[in-house]
Amino acid sequence: MGSQKPLLCDWLIEQINSGLYPGLYWLNAEKTRFQIPWKHRSRHDVSEDDFKIFEAWAIASGRYKPGIDVPDPIVWKRNFRSALNRKKHFHRVVDSRNNSERPHLIYEIRSIGQQSGASAEEESEEVSPAIDSASPGLSSGSSPNVQGTLESSLRDMTIFDWESGGSEEGTMMELGAALYPSDYAPDYAVAPNNLSQIDPSGQPTAGADAACAMPLAVEGPNMVIPNVGEFQTQMRGYFQNGHLATEFEITIYYRGKRVKEQTLKNINGFRLFYTSESKFPYLEDLQFPEAASCLTDQQQIMYTNVLLDGMGQGLTVEVNNNQICAQRHGNCRTFWSMTENPSSKEPRQISSRELTVLYDLPQFHQELCAFLNSERGSPQYSIWLCFGELWPDCGDRPWSKKMIMVQVTPITFKLLHELAHGVGASSLTGDSINLQLSDPLSSSSLLSILEQCMDVE
Repeated sequence: MGSQKPLLCDWLIEQINSGLYPGLYWLNAEKTRFQIPWKHRSRHDVSEDDFKIFEAWAIASGRYKPGIDVPDPIVWKRNFRSALNRKKHFHRVVDSRNNSERPHLIYEIRSIGQQSGASAEEESEEVSPAIDSASPGLSSGSSPNVQGTLESSLRDMTIFDWESGGSEEGTMMELGAALYPSDYAPDYAVAPNNLSQIDPSGQPTAGADAACAMPLAVEGPNMVIPNVGEFQTQMRGYFQNGHLATEFEITIYYRGKRVKEQTLKNINGFRLFYTSESKFPYLEDLQFPEAASCLTDQQQIMYTNVLLDGMGQGLTVEVNNNQICAQRHGNCRTFWSMTENPSSKEPRQISSRELTVLYDLPQFHQELCAFLNSERGSPQYSIWLCFGELWPDCGDRPWSKKMIMVQVTPITFKLLHELAHGVGASSLTGDSINLQLSDPLSSSSLLSILEQCMDVE
């Protein structure tokens, strides 16, 4: 067992008192208000000292081991800020990150009393929690009528994994476990992060306005790059008070065949379901189509219906604290990935007990920055969901062989990616393009405005 992680409040007070960190100091005699330097990595005058306090917390919290782990100042900084914002002790009173000479933040310590029940566990979720990919306990039973229907032809389809030498009985146990898991305990108490978005009737109040605020897609060879002022206006629609606001493009596939495609306007999120009435009035409903209405293969229809009938209250996907989260509310287990061709062979399951974090704003910001700086390829922001089957599986079957797959694309991320691609493309062909703009948007100004609006650094 390693040493216990220190409590952030006590640790940070000690660091400020030490005077070892340039730009980190008390602003009053009572030692209740302090300043932290907050330079963006793209600045020409940035140095290692500007990330020193973030590195120190990464080491103290056990998230970075010098000489073993690869240094990542951006992640250190993000985690440090997340830790500050999660603690009730700290309240940000001044945001001067855009100060050209001395970018900084000022925090106030509201209370220095003992934290009730404080422990290392209390601060264990300062970054997006890792998803436990281990499958819960399996239920060995399956209903007799399901077993009788499927046994005869199960080997011919790819609903569940057949291992060489495996028995039909063992495979039927897998089927029962996926459809009727022993850990199933529906919890309908999930509430939206911002209750002000819902009126007394249970309907979202911001959805319609937010939908109107979403700018048109920017794509194709004749893409119009906005100037700085236009881009700032667009960003206010994307990030309302620093919080992610996005619509979603949803595409449903039945064994590789696209059977439904729809744009959902509710910025709170949505519910994927088959037949049940909604218990989530703040989310937009999207119904799976009937298998018989879009498929002709009778075996495929039968297996698809088995999975659809196990959906129960379905799957909810919602935006919560700048994170895109999901939770299962039915019997049909669901697995997810950020690509249709996952490199990892370890399935990641969406929990039925709590929200599972799929993707978040800081991760997109980091990937987009690296993309603009030519440090990586395009961000992967589309979420792929597989219903009722292990995915990826040991047989490495492609996603198109799975009975039910859903692609979820946050439109805000898609449009920003397309715009970033356009800005980068225009910078590479500047000799042949004469942009008639009074204040043209560049990759550096795009990054700066994104940081301000996203409130991620």
